[in-house]
Amino acid sequence: MSNQEKLLELVGKRIPGDISGHIKKEVVETTKKEVKKESNDKDILNAEKEYKEALAYVKDMIAPAFMKVSADKLKINNTIAKTFFIYAYPTFLEWNWLSPIINWDVKFDMSLFVYPVESAFIQKYLKKRLVQLNSERSINADKWLVNDPAIDAQIQDVEELRHKLTRWEEKYFHFGLYITIYAEEEDQLNKIGKDIETILAGRNVLQKQSFLRAEQWFISTGPFCKDELGVYRNISTGGLSTTFPFSSSTLSHDDGILYGINTHNNSLIIFDRFKTENANMTVFAKSGSGKSFAVKLEILRSLMLGTDVIVIDPENEYQALINQVGGSYLDVSLNSQQRINPFDLPLALKDQNEQPWDLLRSAVINLLGLMNLMLWKMTAEEWSLMEKAIITTYSLKGITLEDDNIIGKDIPIMKDLQDVLETMDGANSLVTRIQKFTTWIFSWIFSQKTNIDLGEGLQVFSVRDLDDMLRPIAMYVILNHIWNKVKSSNKKRMLVVDEAWNVMQHEDSAKFLYGLVKRARKYNLWITTITQDVEDFVASPYGKPILTNSSIQLLLKQSSASIDVLQNVYKLTEQEKYILLNASVGQGLFFAGMEHVWIQVVASFYEEQVVTTDPNKK
Repeated sequence: MSNQEKLLELVGKRIPGDISGHIKKEVVETTKKEVKKESNDKDILNAEKEYKEALAYVKDMIAPAFMKVSADKLKINNTIAKTFFIYAYPTFLEWNWLSPIINWDVKFDMSLFVYPVESAFIQKYLKKRLVQLNSERSINADKWLVNDPAIDAQIQDVEELRHKLTRWEEKYFHFGLYITIYAEEEDQLNKIGKDIETILAGRNVLQKQSFLRAEQWFISTGPFCKDELGVYRNISTGGLSTTFPFSSSTLSHDDGILYGINTHNNSLIIFDRFKTENANMTVFAKSGSGKSFAVKLEILRSLMLGTDVIVIDPENEYQALINQVGGSYLDVSLNSQQRINPFDLPLALKDQNEQPWDLLRSAVINLLGLMNLMLWKMTAEEWSLMEKAIITTYSLKGITLEDDNIIGKDIPIMKDLQDVLETMDGANSLVTRIQKFTTWIFSWIFSQKTNIDLGEGLQVFSVRDLDDMLRPIAMYVILNHIWNKVKSSNKKRMLVVDEAWNVMQHEDSAKFLYGLVKRARKYNLWITTITQDVEDFVASPYGKPILTNSSIQLLLKQSSASIDVLQNVYKLTEQEKYILLNASVGQGLFFAGMEHVWIQVVASFYEEQVVTTDPNKK
């Protein structure tokens, strides 16, 4: 029993209730409050004890095994550290003069300390300094000495600064800048120190190495917000603005999605493709370097911003993504019940420059390319017969060059085209070759009415279970179906063509993809092409034009066999070539217009579980 509890019991016994009831009540209430306060104090003391014990444990965890403090350096475990401080600046500082240091590919810490100075104090100092300079000039004049232009320049600078401070155009600050470098070997540390001196001296910024206070220097550049040195110089607002530490090579917009980390300076690469002039994107990487992982991350994050995404999936890699975020998964195979009719036309979405026959003429041209792909190259005579047959097939359904509106009209299928060809002279070979797609083993996949619809969100077309002979044909049909849907409604969409080399292997399908890339911007569609076969892609006559019409490139780890081709296409420097050859998984170069950054693709734990293609992480 505590002292307060004993006192409470004693008070209840000693004070008579008939005489001192009111007093007794007050004493009891006061004692109860003291008991409660004592209990709260004990809880606070216990919590404080637990916090200190936990804090000591955390410090033990992050503390190095030993630190050796010398006159000019600090040794932490096996790492040596030296600190430099800036002691002089030129009169004029160019913008972004710290960029070479910030983008320096070495391990270092930098601290900038800014202390505002009261305007009244600095005005008083400047007035005194102006009197000194004028006196010195007058003394030189009395002695008949040649006028010193340096004194005139200083007087002019002081007067300009006084006027700006008076008008509140400028403020004055004390500014300290310290840099701590790290290395494993003494020679390497000295080399880095000389490099710092060279870089800063080229901008007339002078630095010195610290001596005798190595520990204080280390703390001043650590994450402690402590300036234990107080080595600073006077600087105005204009000069201070040039030291902004995040004006390095970055690619960060106010909105958009996160693509990764800029490994030069650990800044975020946040980018909005839809706000660029040309948002088409190409992704090149060797197998297992993280290209599909990076693109699926982009898809997942784009969906959260309301962008519709359409994917042509050759290896069934996007099924897990559909299971998590929903959408339509369309299996294009002989055994599937889902069908796409190559003769489909888009609902008219015409602008002022389009004519009534544009939709049908475009459909005829696309079908001729498809037939050339399906029938293994048509001769010039067969091409002419096929063109006439396609136009006749549409006209029999009431769709003509004078009226290509499909509302309320029946759309022909492949069997209708065969029926027309059978009535034409000289078309026997075409009929024989087209029969396998209308009545033989492939009849169910390309000669049926379309029974699917592209909804909103994520739509995936899987072509994994198709025979290699049918895959390029199916991808051509799918791309045409997607294009018709895109032209029917103006909505923000992204099309991802994975393993695009399948399309580029054949001239007609490569030409069709190139046409999409070139015209997609008009319909608010942006196309991403992914491939690991750089040589096959570039070897196609339409491969390089697709690259030139794509302003965004993601280049991850490359093989030594393909790096020379890539270097020639993108005019890579030797350093960029080295990065691509030695990059880890998910690392590479991200190009957006004139911006080039070294990217590390990063994902949260939950994102990684959804988008990973590594079977060991499933």
